[in-house]
Amino acid sequence: MNLKEALKAFPDVAPSIIIKSDLLRLGVNYGEPARANFRDREDLLFKGSRLFGSDRGELTFQRSKIPFVFYLEDGTRQGTLVQSRIYAESPYLIDLVDGEFKLFWNGEPLMKVRFQSVPDYYERKIDGVPMREIIFAVGDLLFLPANRFCEYFARDQQCLYCDLTPFAHALKKEGEPMVLRKKAEQAALVLEVGLHESNFRHITITGGTFFARYQGKTELEWYTELLNTIRERLRLWYPTSFQLSAQDDEGWKRVRETGVPTIEPNIEVWDKRLFEIICPGKAEHVGYDQWIRRTVRAVDFWGLGNVNPSFVPGVEMAQPFGFKTVDEAVKSTLSGYDFLMGHGVLPRQGEFWCVVSDSKLAGSEPPPLDYFIRLGMGYLEIREKHGFTCPPPSMCRSCTLHGTEYDFEYWHGSGPSSRKAQTEEVVTN
Repeated sequence: MNLKEALKAFPDVAPSIIIKSDLLRLGVNYGEPARANFRDREDLLFKGSRLFGSDRGELTFQRSKIPFVFYLEDGTRQGTLVQSRIYAESPYLIDLVDGEFKLFWNGEPLMKVRFQSVPDYYERKIDGVPMREIIFAVGDLLFLPANRFCEYFARDQQCLYCDLTPFAHALKKEGEPMVLRKKAEQAALVLEVGLHESNFRHITITGGTFFARYQGKTELEWYTELLNTIRERLRLWYPTSFQLSAQDDEGWKRVRETGVPTIEPNIEVWDKRLFEIICPGKAEHVGYDQWIRRTVRAVDFWGLGNVNPSFVPGVEMAQPFGFKTVDEAVKSTLSGYDFLMGHGVLPRQGEFWCVVSDSKLAGSEPPPLDYFIRLGMGYLEIREKHGFTCPPPSMCRSCTLHGTEYDFEYWHGSGPSSRKAQTEEVVTN
C-alpha cells in the first residue's frame, strides 16, 4: 500500500499522520538546493550526537548539516514533528523551491515543511565538551543518552534492530566529541542550563545495559547516583522518563527513591517467541515472563499510568522469523497494549522500526504502511477503553519525532490535549 492508496483507504485518519508514518517507514532525502541552503546556515538543529544512527542508508553526522527533525505544515500552529531518517532511495524528498521548503512524494508536492532552531545551549561547552553531546534536544524535550555502551553487543546478544554501540563507534571514527558515559554532575548542570530556555519541558534519560562494575558501581548504583545528582541540582523533577531494564522489587525500590516520576522498562516486542529472537540478551538475562511480571509490579511503586514501556512497532514483521501478515502483527501488539493497560501500565506506542545499516536486521524491508496506521488507531481505541485520557505525560506531540500516538490523540482523541478538547468550552463547576 503506497501513500495514495493509504489516504484513500483511511479517509478518516488525518493525512499528516499517514504521511508521517510513511516518512518514518521509508525515510526521506533532501534535494541539492535544500542542502546548499543548509551548508550556509548555523541556526538549525542538525543531526549530530544522537543515540542511534536512525538512517536507513548512509549515516549522517553534524558535518553533514542535515536537519535532525522537520515539521509538516499541517494547518496547526505547532505542525507535525518528524524525524529525518535519511534514505537515498526514498520516494520522499524535501527541497527548497521558490524560497520555501516543501515535501514531495514521487515528485508530487505534498505540503510545506519547516525546521527546528538550534538551542542556545548547543554553542556552550562544559569541561571542553560541547553541551549538545551531553544533552541533545528534540522539540520541547531534553534527551540524556547517559551511557552509550551496551554489554549485550560485547556478548553478541544485542537487540537485532539496534545500532547503539556501532553508532557510538561511528561517532568516534567521525571525530564527533562523543562521550561514552556521562558524568553525573555534567549531565545535571547541562539539564539545568537547557531547562532555562523557555521551550523545554520534558526530559528523557536512557542508556545501554552493563553487567560488570563501572567505577566500582553496579549498573543500578551508577544510574541511581545519576538520578539523585540530577534531582539535587534541579531541586524538582520535570516530566521525566527513565529507561532501564525491568528490575526486581529491591531494584524498583531504589529507583523509586530517586523520585524520578515515570519509568520505561522497554519491552520492544510483545510476542514471546519473537521477543526471544529479537531481544536475545533481555531474554537470557531477565526472561520474557519475568520482564512482564516486573513491569506490572512497577505499578505498585509508581502508580497507575506512570510505568510506560516502549515498543518498536514493525520489528515483529522482520523476516524470515516475523509475522507474515499485517493482521497477525497488529493483533499481537494490540493484545500487548491491552494486557498492560489492563494492569495499570500505560505503554508507549513506541519508536517506529528504522532499518538501520549497522544492525543485525540491516537490509530488511519495513512493514506495509497500513500496519502503522492500524496500530495507531488500535492504540488510541485501547487506551480510551482503559480510561487513560492521554499517552504518557513525559512526552507530547511537540517532541515525539518517531511515533504517532500523540498525533492520533490530537487529531482523533478526546483527552485534554486533543483538538476536540481545545475547541470545547471548559466548565469547572
